[in-house]
Order: sequence, then C-alpha cells, then structure tokens
Amino acid sequence: MEGRKKILELFAAVKAGRPYMHKLKVGPEGGELQTPFCTVSVPRGAVTMETEITCQVINPNDVTLPLKDGEILVSDVIELGPHGTTFRKPVTVQMQYNSKSLDGATEAVVWVTEDRAHWTELKTTKESKDKFSVSVDHFSIFAVISQPKQDKFTVPTEGHTLTSSTQPAVQISFPEQAVTTETQVTIQVQEVPTRAVEDIKAKDESFQNLVGTSPIVNVETVSTSEVQFHKPVTVRVPHPQHYMDIQHEGPTKLRVMSCEEGTEDWMDVTDNVTISRVTEEFVEFEVTHFTRWIVMSLVDHYGNEEVLGPFLSSLCKWLQQSPVQFLLLQQVGKMNHVVIECTLVEDAERKHASLSQKGYTGPLPSESVGLFEGQKVLVTVQGNVSVAPLSPESDESQHLTFHSQRIVNRLQMQVMALADKGGQRALDGEGYVVFHALPLVEVHKEEHNNIKRRIASLRKAHDKKGNPQAPDVLESKLLCQLPIHVPYHTPTLSSEGAVGGRTLKGVGKYFYFIKKNVSTDWKDLAFHLGFEGADIDNIAGRNRDDKSRCMDMLQEWKKKNGDAATIEVLMEALSEAGLQSVVDDLKKYPQQVANYGPVPYLLKSSSARSDKTIFTRQLMKTTIN
Repeated sequence: MEGRKKILELFAAVKAGRPYMHKLKVGPEGGELQTPFCTVSVPRGAVTMETEITCQVINPNDVTLPLKDGEILVSDVIELGPHGTTFRKPVTVQMQYNSKSLDGATEAVVWVTEDRAHWTELKTTKESKDKFSVSVDHFSIFAVISQPKQDKFTVPTEGHTLTSSTQPAVQISFPEQAVTTETQVTIQVQEVPTRAVEDIKAKDESFQNLVGTSPIVNVETVSTSEVQFHKPVTVRVPHPQHYMDIQHEGPTKLRVMSCEEGTEDWMDVTDNVTISRVTEEFVEFEVTHFTRWIVMSLVDHYGNEEVLGPFLSSLCKWLQQSPVQFLLLQQVGKMNHVVIECTLVEDAERKHASLSQKGYTGPLPSESVGLFEGQKVLVTVQGNVSVAPLSPESDESQHLTFHSQRIVNRLQMQVMALADKGGQRALDGEGYVVFHALPLVEVHKEEHNNIKRRIASLRKAHDKKGNPQAPDVLESKLLCQLPIHVPYHTPTLSSEGAVGGRTLKGVGKYFYFIKKNVSTDWKDLAFHLGFEGADIDNIAGRNRDDKSRCMDMLQEWKKKNGDAATIEVLMEALSEAGLQSVVDDLKKYPQQVANYGPVPYLLKSSSARSDKTIFTRQLMKTTIN
C-alpha cells in the first residue's frame, strides 16, 4: 500500500505540472538521500523536525546557463528541495560529473542559482575523479561546469609576482604598495591555437595583415567593490610570434586589446596602456585595472589603421563554437515518429548508423554548422507536414539545447501528413525540418559605477577610430534543413473484434497486463514511446523493480500524451520494441487483457495461483464458452 501511495502521489504531482522527484523524510537524527545523480547528506541536528528532502533532474532547456570563454556543462542540472528551508548545520551535496573533457588547462566548478538564470560559483571539495562535494545551508539548483583553470592568489602590500600554472609565460607583477591591503586575485588563460588564426584569415581577406596573437588572459580581483591600484601593475604575456612559432620577415607592430567584464566588445587600448618591454619571447605592458587582454602582432603598413574588433569576435566564436550536425530519422513502418539529434561532427556518422540498425531511416546528416555551448535551437516543420500534438495544450514550438558533453541532445516528436485545404484528398506529407539557432542570452553581472564609466570612456575612444561596436547578442539565424516524408493515414474507427479504448481513459485498462509481460524490456518500450534518456533514468531511479518502472513509465506516457495516448500507438511501440507476443495477446484476448489487474487478496495468499495462471484460466474460460 505504501508503494502504491507513493506512485499515486507521483502521478498527482505530474498532473499538477510538477516534475518527478526523489524524496526522503529526515528528522533531527539526519539522513542521506541517494540518487543516480547526486547524494545529499543531512547531518544530525541540521533540522529540528521531520523534513522531506527532494531531488530532481531539470531539463537543460528549462534553465539559462550563460556559458562563455570555454565553459561547458559536464553534469545533470539538479534541483534540490525544499526551497526556503535554512539548515542549522551545513548539508553536503555530492555531485557527479563527466570528467572526460577535463585536462591540465581546465577544471570543474559547481554553479548554483536561485532563479534559473543568475549563477554563482560555490566552494567545492573534490571527492574523486568524477565527484564534487559542496556544503550548503539551503537548497537551490546546481550544475557542474568545466572552465579554463583559475589560479587564485593573495597579493600582499609588499608586492608580488603571480605566475599562471597553465601558461608560465603569463605573469602579473605588483610593485610594493600597489595595493594597501591584502588583495585576492584570479588569473585565467585561454589558449589560442595557431589553426584558429589560420582558419579565420583563410575565410576573410581583410585579416591578412594579422601575424599572430598571444593567449587570452583574464585577471580579476575578488572584491565586492573596485580595487584601487596606487601604482601601475605589469602584465606579461608571450610574444605572439614566439607563442605561435611564426617566422615573419618585415616590420610588425603590437596592439593591446581588452574586453571589459560584462561586455563582448574588444577595444584597442594600446594608447591607454604603457608597453614597457618587448623581447622575442614576451611582451610587458602596465595597467591600472584588471580585465581581459590579448596582444596582437600585425604587419606594419604605414598609415594603415586596422579594424581589429571583428577579428576578435570571429576568434571568440571559433574558440567557443563546436562543429555539429543534425540527424533526422524516422521509424520504418511508423514514419510519423521522428528522432532529431544534434551531435558533434565526429560522432554523427556513428550515431546515424546506430539508429539505422535499430530500424530507423532518414536522410544523411546535415552539413556541419557551428553552435555555442548552451545554445538553443528552434525546430520547425515546413511543407505538407505538421507536428502532432502530444497533449491538448502542447502547441509550443519544438526546441533543443546543445551541450557538447551530454550523451544525447535529442528531440523526439510525432508528425503527421496533412489533408489538402478542402479536406477532400489525402496527401503524403512532403516537407522539411528546419533548424534555427536562437539568440544567445547574456546575463550581465552588476558593475561598479567607476567600471561602468571607464567602459563608456574606452568605448568612446575606440569608436572614434572607426571600430564598429559588437552587438550584445547574436541574432537568430538559419542553420540548415533536412527533408522529411510522412505517408498520409486516413483516421479509422475500431472495427469489430479489435482492441477498443482509444481515449485516455481506455488505454489504462491494459497497463497491468503490459507491465507483467514487458518487465525487463520496459526501457526499449519507453524509447519507442518517445521518452528521453534523462526521463528513463528518472523513472529507473525512483522505482525498486522493473515492473514498477514499466507501470510508472506507462502512466507518465498517458499523462503527457492525453488523447493521443491510444492503444493503437501503444501496440505499435510494443511491436517496434520487439514485443510482438504482447501485441498478439492484446489483439486476441482484448476483454480478458482489459480485465487483467491486481489479484484479489484471497488469491494472492495461495502460492499455487500465480498471476499468469489466473490469466491463463481466464483465457481458457473464454475459449470454452
């Protein structure tokens, strides 16, 4: 009864529009909630009364992750509850993440948000190669992000030289009394491959005067207010030609470019800094505040003023975008079921072949296009094809979010061919699935007033040189399109002897029989009913056995699909999942299958009368009659 009660509570939550949750009630003695995604440890005395702890995985489509500068989502997005509860002792949250993308120049950090848009980095403790722990006094939404490694230093008033751990040629030198109190400073170095410069120059002749660049160096002070430097601070970076191992004959010149926090505008600040030293190996310049810098080496043509902002915009795009391809495949024999996947170019052919082996067919992968980490893609259907509603209210546009480290970035949907405008003639659906990259969402941090004024001043000087200002966000743009063909099927009513129950109410009559006979194959059935991998994992994690998971999955499918959750659709999915014997019984003995349900208490007490025996006797009785 308790297990059934929990399932009913779960269904009620879905009906109310709330996501599924893992739950655990803990009292003053503490407790531990373990899920496939994270472990929550509540120590003794953290709560004074019984409290229900909850955990759920959020679809990345439902949050805004302002990823940039090499940042990548490497975990599930986890929401913990209850919200608004402050713990008397710190609670430990252990997050699992994918460590495969990390190397010596990158690190993983935990982000937290209260509003699904503005994120803060948390102090973490590394448990193992693929686990992080954080201590919190209240619950929020958490994610693990890979980013360029950040070195943290404390600068004393006596002065100090800071050296990057990933690029030792990058140094920040504080003279004595540059700061009057101990100051926390962070350094991040983003490497720039020579190939990036070569690729960009090959595509745009206006950048031919560029010889090379240094890495991008980001230096910040850790303070709630602006830190005043009483003496200039020296920044050392590798000389562009030495860094990229470029031999160039003829005169060159150096330009120092900066990008202020909260903007994407690169500005030429060569005239605002002092280049104090240049050798074959490095360049040193003096600054009075911290930001992002890159030093560029250019062919020195007299009187030629270069516009460098567009190149750096292209460079940042090259560094942050991933080449991807879109797959579109339809199930053989059920062409209205469409699987769309956005995948890295190197994985596209393998994934296309894998789906083809599972009974899917479709065009070759799309051409290669570029997407940013966390960028959303709008998916629309054009032509004599329409997206079939999955529920009475689901008329929103379809979209997916690209994250390179997720196993799948997949969208599954049902489509249908349309009749002609007069509704008199059946037409096969011919059209295209079109992909548009949606604008990137910028979530700006609050800036100190002095910093805002300095940014405005630098922009003004920058614009006077004829440098165009970069837009705050990218416009949405067409990426590609893939052809789609959907045979037209005339709607038919149930014939005599066929399985009835087209409606939401009717299809549920067959769930008890299906769960008993599907059991360990429930994941295959879930896939063919359109469930995403994360949803399947959620169902697996919150149930003890395969029969319970199968029933849970069927009920969720029924809730989500409304009137579209018909017994016909269910039988097609069973057949495609290799469960034709279950379909045969559904067709042969519809009434007995519909009546198949929980065994009465008196029958359950007899070990000789198994569920299968009872069902067999029901069928025999029907046959004799």
